[in-house]
Amino acid sequence: MIKRGVTLLLLTTAVLLSIPFTAYADALIEPDNDFYNQHRSQCVYLGRSFYANGADGFIPVKKDPGSKSEMGTIQNGEVTYIECSCLYGGDYWGFTFGHSGWIQMDQLLVLYDYVAFEEEHLGELYPYSGDYDEIKKNASAIAWPWPGSETLLWTFEDLDTTNFWVSHAYTDGQGREWGFVTYLYGSRNIWICLSDPLNRDIPVFNPTPKPMPWVSETAHTDIGKTETPFLAVVIILVAALASGTVVIIRVLWKPNESKQGGKKHD
Repeated sequence: MIKRGVTLLLLTTAVLLSIPFTAYADALIEPDNDFYNQHRSQCVYLGRSFYANGADGFIPVKKDPGSKSEMGTIQNGEVTYIECSCLYGGDYWGFTFGHSGWIQMDQLLVLYDYVAFEEEHLGELYPYSGDYDEIKKNASAIAWPWPGSETLLWTFEDLDTTNFWVSHAYTDGQGREWGFVTYLYGSRNIWICLSDPLNRDIPVFNPTPKPMPWVSETAHTDIGKTETPFLAVVIILVAALASGTVVIIRVLWKPNESKQGGKKHD
């Protein structure tokens, strides 16, 4: 488990360090939400789609995590896109642009996507060091949600290979090499078959499984739990130290009564 975590950390670090920041940043839109603005540093980017799966047949969308104020509801079975998540009072919450509010994450089922694929095939991913021969030859490529999917996304035409960049790659059981593209012409987090970029009939070898409960892949800071207990201990210790200092001063600094008395008799 530790080895898996270290591998993921190293791979993620390598990817993030080499992403063209200006291009990728343009594709990210931050929520226009007061709670998010106040706790931006504690929110974690998610960018994944989910099925609503509330206990009452729907999910209430809250103005803020833990708030009673509702922005609307999402019926079970509907798909919603969660931009980011946070941990508030021990519960995970996700922000949805659809209703401009927050949803409790335990009422959602995550759809299989590129994140789930990479979690399953982490040990098979490697940094790409090729030269995009087939992409340059065709100047076009098909985008897939992940290698082996039964559905394709769309086709890129007239690709400018100077702006084409693959962060890491995967080789399937038939020897086809796939490349992960973080950002391309407004599209994020897609896979392209580098060996056969225009083949629409690649056999399905990783069909979409059923949606599953979401498990956070990133550590969160609990916004709803303050540091009051710790601060209280510090304040008590400081107060105790201050009180002790006063006692010590009073013990050590006593008027010399004998000298004062002597002066009176002079």
